[in-house]
Amino acid sequence: MNFLGIGLPEIVLISLIAVVVLGPERFPEAAVQVARAIKWLRGYATENTRDLRHEFAELTREYEEMREELDEVRQAVSSGISVASDELNKVIKETKPALEAARPDRLAGDNEPIIEPGGELPPEPDRSDNGA
Repeated sequence: MNFLGIGLPEIVLISLIAVVVLGPERFPEAAVQVARAIKWLRGYATENTRDLRHEFAELTREYEEMREELDEVRQAVSSGISVASDELNKVIKETKPALEAARPDRLAGDNEPIIEPGGELPPEPDRSDNGA
C-alpha cells in the first residue's frame, strides 16, 4: 500500500504518534475525519480528471476538424495553382512563336528610322554642303 509516497510503515508510525498526541478517545474521530478528507480528495481528483479528459477530447476533435479543413483548403489551392500554371504554360507556348516573329529587330530594317516614343520620326540629318 502506497499513498502519496507514504508506505505502510510510515502510516503505522503516524497512527501511533496520533494516538499518543490525540489520545485513545479522540483518535477514532480524527481517523474518521481523515478518511472522509481522503475520500473527498479522491472524488475531487477523479471528477477533475474526468472533466479534463472530456475537455481534451473536445479540443482534440476540434483540432482534427480544423486540420481536415486546412488539408482540404491546401489541396484546393494546390490544385488551383497547378491548373493556373498549366494554363499559363499553354498560353506561353501558344504566343511564343508570335512574339518571336514580332521582335523589333526582325521588323525594322537597317535603313528604316526608329519611331520615337511620342510617335514622331527622328529629325532628318542636315545634308547641306555648308562646310564640307
